[in-house]
Amino acid sequence: MRLVAGYFVSYPDTRAIMDKLQIPDKGVDDIMLKHPINDWLAKTNRYEIVCTTVGHIYSGYKDAECVFLITRIKIVHPSRSQTAETLVERDKDKYVKKWLVEEGGVNEGGLQWMSFPDADKLHLLADGTRPSRNNFKGPWSDYRLTPEQNSRLMGSGKGLDDWVAKVTANGEAVERIWPPQ
Repeated sequence: MRLVAGYFVSYPDTRAIMDKLQIPDKGVDDIMLKHPINDWLAKTNRYEIVCTTVGHIYSGYKDAECVFLITRIKIVHPSRSQTAETLVERDKDKYVKKWLVEEGGVNEGGLQWMSFPDADKLHLLADGTRPSRNNFKGPWSDYRLTPEQNSRLMGSGKGLDDWVAKVTANGEAVERIWPPQ
């Protein structure tokens, strides 16, 4: 199991940081801000942070979803996973906080330090433990593929949207499930 620690940032504060640092949001909803942010972090060699999004489960407010900027990950032996161990803010974390305040323009009060176990069901690190260039182009669509279509997609070496554009241009039907048609 992993313990993760970092800073919760509200969506409005995250968007303000993105504006100040000139990180294009590429038209995404708040819940998807991790994609353009991680792309920018990787392109600017800021590997000390990885961005994810978190719902209300840890913020304590039912409707308070936010961005979580993870600055530390610690592997914990399964026998210790039931303890209430937390990670305290250290100098390296405070350096990231200072950067967010000075360069990102966020009010220091808008950054909330949190440490908690990354239960696998939360998928906090589903995109990896470091930001990566993801060439995220903007609002995404999701499709329901047949097993045969999924197999062809996996072997194509293309991204989902590019593959769907190609096969639909050839007259093949693909069901789009998000955003609703």
